[in-house]
Amino acid sequence: MLSIKKQNLINLIVYFFIISNILDPSGKIGLKYFSFFLLLFGSFLKPSKLKPSILVFFGALICFFGISTLLTVINDGNISMSFLYNLFIPTTILLIIISEIIEKNKILEFVMNTLFYSSLMIISGNFFSFIFPNETILSILKFFAANFDTYEDLRSSSMVIVPKIYFHFTLFLPSAFIYFLFNNKHIKSLLIGVAIVLSLSRVAILVSGLFLIIYFLKNKNIKSFLLNSFLACIFFFVFIYIIDIFVPNIFIHFLNLNDSSQFTVATRLGQLNDLNMVFSENLLYFLFGMGSGTPIYSNFLAMEIYNIEIAPLEIIRKYGIVFFTIIFSLMFKIIFQNFKIDISKSFLMISLLLCTFSNPILTAPIFIFIFILCNNKSLKKI
Repeated sequence: MLSIKKQNLINLIVYFFIISNILDPSGKIGLKYFSFFLLLFGSFLKPSKLKPSILVFFGALICFFGISTLLTVINDGNISMSFLYNLFIPTTILLIIISEIIEKNKILEFVMNTLFYSSLMIISGNFFSFIFPNETILSILKFFAANFDTYEDLRSSSMVIVPKIYFHFTLFLPSAFIYFLFNNKHIKSLLIGVAIVLSLSRVAILVSGLFLIIYFLKNKNIKSFLLNSFLACIFFFVFIYIIDIFVPNIFIHFLNLNDSSQFTVATRLGQLNDLNMVFSENLLYFLFGMGSGTPIYSNFLAMEIYNIEIAPLEIIRKYGIVFFTIIFSLMFKIIFQNFKIDISKSFLMISLLLCTFSNPILTAPIFIFIFILCNNKSLKKI
C-alpha cells in the first residue's frame, strides 16, 4: 500500500494552495476556497508549538477583526462585506501556522516558479492571438484571464492600438522577475519581463524597470560594471526583438495616455480627496478606521464605494492608523532584516509594496504568504 509522509502531504497541500490562489484569486471556479479547506486540514497534520509572541500577534489580529466589525455596525455598514474583507485576518493566522511546519525557502521558490509559468500564459495569449491563432488554447486562457482582448475587438477610433491580455497575478510578476534576476536566472527573468510588457501594466513595467537598473548598477567594481553594461545591452536588444515579434505597435501604445488611464488617475486622486475630507471631519476614523464594511462616498463617481484602489490607504480607512502602523512595521522589519541575508527577497517585497499603490493586492493570500515566507527564523533581530 502506497503511503505518503505527512510532510510530503503538507507540501502538496501548500503547492495546491499557491497554484489555486494565483490562477483563481476570485474563487470563481472554487479552487481558491477548496485550497483553504485543505490548508486548514494540513495545519492539523503536524501541529507545532507557537511562540508566545506569535500568539500575542494572533490575539491582536482577532481584536482588530472585532473592532472592525463593531465599527461597521455602528456606522450602518454592510456586515457581509465586512466579513468578506476581514477574511485576510484568519488567512494570515492560518498561513503563519502553516509556515511553522514547512521549509520556507523551498516554498518561496515554488511560488516564484508558479508565477514564472503563469507569466507564460500572457506570452501564449499574444502568440495564439496574433502569430498562430488557436481558438481552443485561447478559450482556456480567456477562462483564467481578468481581461482578454483580441485585435478584432479593437476599434480604429480608439487610442488603444494593441490588445490587452491581463491576468490577476500580473502585479505579482515584478517580484518573480526580481527573484530570478538577482539569483542570476536570466532566461526566466527575461521571459517574465516580456510577459510584463505584454500585459500593458504600466506599474508592473515601471517597478520591474526600476529594479533592473538597480541590478546593473549594484556592482561598484568598474570591470563588473562594464560587463553588466554589455549584458544589459544584449538583454535589451533581445527583449525588444521578442516584444516586436509579438506586438509591433506595443511601444507606441505606452506613449498614449488614453481615456481609460486618465479615468484611473482621476479616480485615485478623487479617492485621496474623499479620504482627506473623512479623516479631517472625524479623527477617530483616522485612528481606528471606519470599519471594513463601511462604504465611503466618492465625489468623483457620485456613489458609495466599499474599496479604494490605493491599498495602504484602504487599510487606514478600514482599520485605522494604529493597525496600519503595526502591520507595516512588521513588513518593513522583514524587508530590512533580509537586506543582511538575501537582498533579492528585500527587493521583491519592496516591489510588491510599490504595486499596492496601483491595485488592492495588499490583502491577497499570495501577498501575505510571500512576506511570511521571507520572514525566516534564521534572521537576526534588529
